[in-house]
Amino acid sequence: MKKILLATTALVGFAGAAAAEVSLSGYAEIGIAGGSGDIDPLTPGIQEFDTQFWNDIDVTVTLSGESDSGLSFGATIDLDELNGDSIDATGGGNAGPKENDSSVWVSGSFGKVTLGDTDGALDWAVSEIYTGTAIADDHSTHAGAYWNTGLDGLYDGQVMRYEYSFGDFGVAVSAELDDTGTGDPVLGLGLKWSGDMNGTEVSAGIGYQAASIGAFDVDATAISLGAKMANGFSANLGWASYDLTGAGDIDWWGLGLAYTTGALTVGANYGSYDLGATDVDGWGLVVNYDLGGGAVAMFGYGDGDFNSSNGHGDKTWSAGLGLSF
Repeated sequence: MKKILLATTALVGFAGAAAAEVSLSGYAEIGIAGGSGDIDPLTPGIQEFDTQFWNDIDVTVTLSGESDSGLSFGATIDLDELNGDSIDATGGGNAGPKENDSSVWVSGSFGKVTLGDTDGALDWAVSEIYTGTAIADDHSTHAGAYWNTGLDGLYDGQVMRYEYSFGDFGVAVSAELDDTGTGDPVLGLGLKWSGDMNGTEVSAGIGYQAASIGAFDVDATAISLGAKMANGFSANLGWASYDLTGAGDIDWWGLGLAYTTGALTVGANYGSYDLGATDVDGWGLVVNYDLGGGAVAMFGYGDGDFNSSNGHGDKTWSAGLGLSF
């Protein structure tokens, strides 16, 4: 799940020839969640997800420093994920039951290099269509949802990405290696742009990733377009396609709309997969109200013609508070 950690508390600061800092940030949720439809529709008799209380805690340690020559460096450690949660591609992280919940980066005039649990070039360049957040991510995990993860996590989830920005443009390349030596690396390329058009913030991104595993070649392509207007309305459009040798294409498109006024944000989105013989669709709704001081009241709903990736059935909802520290 993707959460925004808004507040940071410095734990240690020390200076000398080079400055360094260790900081801690936290995020917690309290509320209630429910759903309908069998949790696993392919296994008859599996009980539906019952309405239940919800709480979650996420703690992130951030390290940063700078060398005498001006080289910046840092690292992040997610203590919540280290507690045993798997990394889920559909929900926005890397794929599979792998645990690699830290990253290290170095940056300078040459650009920035990041290694670890980080986005590949496609995900780095292409924006999601979702606005706001819900404690069970109902609005962004329905059957039609996609998080532009590309092929991240195809192997061990350890990605190296190089990025460089010039003006309003940014470009990135990435690689993820198969430690077993069976498959070729996942290689990625991403390009993004953002600018202002008469008071409207406009953004665009395109990304591509490809790999070979034995006799199979697979590639992923994604494009995003976004606009945020001064009157509080915003729109995000996305498209993605997977091509697997001998198995044809899987195409996806989605649209997200949102409106923000004062402390209130309301968002809705729709996504659809074209699987060739059939389509899989879903839509989501989210309402956030900023209470100030790092507290946000949240409501989320998701509905699709197959199960949500949050494991709560094909129709899911949640309500509660998100608390940033």
